[in-house]
Amino acid sequence: MYKTFYSWLYDGNIKSEIPKPKMKEDKVIVPDILKYNSPINHTFVVKLFLKNGSLNHYLDQYFNNIGLRYLEKEDFFKFVKKCVIDFKVNRKSIPYFKFKRETKIFNELKKKVPLLKNDDVYLLCDIIEKSDEKEAIYNSLGLEKPSKKKITKKDKNITSTEFLENNFSIIESM
Repeated sequence: MYKTFYSWLYDGNIKSEIPKPKMKEDKVIVPDILKYNSPINHTFVVKLFLKNGSLNHYLDQYFNNIGLRYLEKEDFFKFVKKCVIDFKVNRKSIPYFKFKRETKIFNELKKKVPLLKNDDVYLLCDIIEKSDEKEAIYNSLGLEKPSKKKITKKDKNITSTEFLENNFSIIESM
C-alpha cells in the first residue's frame, strides 16, 4: 500500500490518477488507498514532510488545524502531489522512523519519569546501555536481581566490606 502511494506521489505527473484497487484471482494486487480505514491518512501524509522545511512550513500555515480532516482524501492527495511537484521534493527527503522495541528498562524508566517522550526515554536507555555503571543503574531500578550466593562455613568469617561488596551495588562518590 505504501509503495503504491509513494510511486504515485513521486511519479512527477500531475495528471496521473490515484491508484484504484485491483484484484486478481481473489488476491489484492493494488490496495485501496482512499478507503476510510487506510493507514495512509491526512496526518500520515503531513508527517512525511517534516524534513522538508519549506513545504512543512507551507502545510503548517494552511493545515495546522482540524480543518484538514474535512477535506476529502482524494482532493487532499492531489493537493499534496501538486505541492511535491512545486516544491521539488524527492523520495530521499522522507523521514524514516525506526521501529524500537520496548524493553524492561524502557518500561521502568517510562513509569519513573512519565513526562519524558518515548524518543527521550529511548535516548536515555541508549546512554544507560553505554554507561560504565550500567549494572548499578539496573540494580537501582530493580531490573536485575542479583543471585543469592550460598554461604558456606568458609564464608562465615568475612569482613564487613567484603559482605557489602558481594551483596550490594556500591557507587563511589566523587
